[in-house]
Amino acid sequence: MSSTTVLNQPAAGPDTGNTVPALAQPNQERGALSPETLQRLVDQVAAFNLYISPHTEGAETISSSGDVIGIRASETMYRFDIDLMHPSSESGVRAVNAVGEPLGRLDLRWLIIPHGYMARPDQEPPPTPLDSSRSQRFVMQEMAFAFGGQDGFLGFGAGRTFPTFAGGRSKLIVAAIGNITEGFGKFRGHEGNFTLCGELTAKGGFLGDILVRVVDQTGNLRAPTPLPIERSADVHPEATYLLWTAQKGKGPEQENRFSLGPDGLPRGMNIPVGLKRLYLQASVQSPAGFLSNDLRTEEAIGLEIGFGRGSQPGAPPTGTPISPFQFEGVAKYRFDDETGRTIGALTTNVVEGRRFDMSLLGLQETAWRFGFFGPIILGHGCFRDAQGMFYGASGSFFQPPPGIHVITHLYMARLEDPDGRFRASANGAKA
Repeated sequence: MSSTTVLNQPAAGPDTGNTVPALAQPNQERGALSPETLQRLVDQVAAFNLYISPHTEGAETISSSGDVIGIRASETMYRFDIDLMHPSSESGVRAVNAVGEPLGRLDLRWLIIPHGYMARPDQEPPPTPLDSSRSQRFVMQEMAFAFGGQDGFLGFGAGRTFPTFAGGRSKLIVAAIGNITEGFGKFRGHEGNFTLCGELTAKGGFLGDILVRVVDQTGNLRAPTPLPIERSADVHPEATYLLWTAQKGKGPEQENRFSLGPDGLPRGMNIPVGLKRLYLQASVQSPAGFLSNDLRTEEAIGLEIGFGRGSQPGAPPTGTPISPFQFEGVAKYRFDDETGRTIGALTTNVVEGRRFDMSLLGLQETAWRFGFFGPIILGHGCFRDAQGMFYGASGSFFQPPPGIHVITHLYMARLEDPDGRFRASANGAKA
């Protein structure tokens, strides 16, 4: 399509929406980088979705003193392509969910943790019983991603359980943010993060999606052309996944503004951004091994207006792999048809967000990468009565107003959808 924009072709190298740290201004004597150059630097990433399905014989619960305290599983990672249709008054907002060929294997070990526990990859948490009747935190103590046996990475992170009743049954939905701790093969030397959302199965496995965003300034993880898909497994029949992106546009409607508290002091930021359609793909079938496609955006489909702030008072503004900056926020995502008429909207509450500092080639100032998740708390229009989770990963370079701000959000919604209300077939018709 003529409206397609390729974001991350190699250049000479995300938003907080959450905090108001004092950042260094570009050195005008050496020449500030343009917003366009900064956007290219931020968007040099390998980004892709993985559909995860546990092996029947490879998933088990972990017990202590008769209580379930976690899960251990060996899972298959499938290619997962999500094509969000343009919103319309006839069909609302729907997406094609296509599960493709196997990409590799994921081995995981997750443990329930006390609410205030500070998880670390170098220490085991105290045994904590799983209680499926309430939301609990858990640590992804071990996450090993192997693509085709040669390429992959290890990760560590934490998340929450969300007891849910949908489709006539009780479910334990989980969402979590992970950071890449070590890469091997083509992923060696790369930093990145991932966010996941899905369901814990009765036998102790994870069934759902993992959205991965890996910084790729050398371009060795990316292909410049689309990657053909071989359809394979069936996607979860009770859930539909939506994917879109958000970026800073021009004009007063998308200007950042400080959010002021009752005392008149900044408590966070109000950050509006434009929504667009997006494609993410990955494959292991080329002679080069693992590849994802360049980020490709399509036409505008709406607007986000969000508020965010740091969730730990007095925390330093830095974000490290061991101690990322934590944030929370609320946002409304408006989806418009081709005439600009609003078809539906989702209001979300990010209950956990993590921000990591990152360095980009040619940029002396610090840039950021993010992971975040939270429940959908309200639906409007075609999303009326929608139930589900919101999550994503982002990259950004940010200066307080009126400074430069470039950002690319990768947004996902997992909607409970037993009737296929939000699902489209490959030809665009209702599934």
